[in-house]
Formats: sequence, C-alpha cells, structure tokens
Amino acid sequence: MSHSHIKKPEALPQPIVWWKLALGSVIFVALVGALWAVVNWPRSFTSTYETADGKILMTREVVDRIAESVYGSKVIYGVEARVQYTANGQAQDRWLRISDGMPRETLALKLAARPTECLVYWPPNHPENAKCWLK
Repeated sequence: MSHSHIKKPEALPQPIVWWKLALGSVIFVALVGALWAVVNWPRSFTSTYETADGKILMTREVVDRIAESVYGSKVIYGVEARVQYTANGQAQDRWLRISDGMPRETLALKLAARPTECLVYWPPNHPENAKCWLK
C-alpha cells in the first residue's frame, strides 16, 4: 500500500510576536539616544558662561529679521536694553539683546514691570557676545 495520497500540511508562517517589535523599538531608541549624546557631548563642557550684574537704563524694540515667503513678508521683532555692567574689570555701557529664549508673552510681562536689573552673560573670552537675561 502506498501512502502517496497522504499529504503533510505545509508549515504556516510564524506570526510576528509583539515582544520582538517592542525589543526592536527599544534598541532603535537607545541607538538614537546614544548617537545624540555622542554628538552633543562637547557642548556640555562649553556651556558655562561668564556673568555680571547689569543695570538697565532703557529698552527698545528692534527689527530682528524679515521672513520672506511667496505669501508676503513678516517682520520679526526683538528687544534690546541699554545696560551698564562690568566685564573683565572694565565698565561697559552697551545695547544688549534681552532674553532670547523666553516666550514672547513672558517677555512682555517682564518688560511691563519696567525691570531695572538683568544678568549679563557671555561665552568665556567673548564679552562682545554678551546678552541680558531678565531676573
């Protein structure tokens, strides 16, 4: 007797197990995080600033830049303050940018209080790049 009429069922493809997807995702996120840390590692050592207390004499709104598009132009404004402070033992009286990283609404509230002091900060050995952070 021949058994040629009996057929073995074909093996079904294995379903993708959820933990394989989760493990792959975790490995991907870890690799991206490691790459980001390696790229930004030198910046963590150069982020210290020299600082001084400054006295705000007056403020003004200035044109920061003009953004052009096919729909027209948009003027972006910034705020500067005339500040007196001491840098490297020398008295300074300069117009400085105010609080670049601060949201516009927060900056407006702080300026409405008519501040008289700010923290002047600059990268080491570059006092020409000083900025003013409202306290």
